Amino acid sequence: MLRSMLILVLALAASPAALGQTACPSGVAPGSPQCGPDSGTSRADPPPRPTGRWIKTWGALARNEGGDMGVAMGKLTKREAESEAVAQCESFKAGACEPISAIFNQCVATAVAPGGKGWIVTSDSTERASALAIKQCQDETGKSCRVSYSDCSKAIFEKF
Repeated sequence: MLRSMLILVLALAASPAALGQTACPSGVAPGSPQCGPDSGTSRADPPPRPTGRWIKTWGALARNEGGDMGVAMGKLTKREAESEAVAQCESFKAGACEPISAIFNQCVATAVAPGGKGWIVTSDSTERASALAIKQCQDETGKSCRVSYSDCSKAIFEKF
């Protein structure tokens, strides 16, 4: 029996297989100098679980004939954004207002020229929308224009 155990121990010690786990490139035998210790990346660990989700939102602008404006941003529906923009515009008590622009997951900027004429531009950022609104205003009027409003319909993070 002692002889059997001795043979088993010698057989295991002389085995070319590595005693620890190894990470070997495809087609390379364990024990090769190209193999390294297993970093755990070869195991199928589950992917990380998300902690929530982003909800994209709506924004809207409304205006009356007198030039008063109302704005709503960060609303879950287009109807909600337009309704709030109209209500805000009509709070000035200068007449009925109508929605003039609705955006979804975007930014908006308005630029005005001397004399009150204005332009509304949407884009992926307030900086870009503002620059485009000023350019369009100045190209069409030949006058110096300024940004009167800029904002984005910011996404809302909902935690699980």
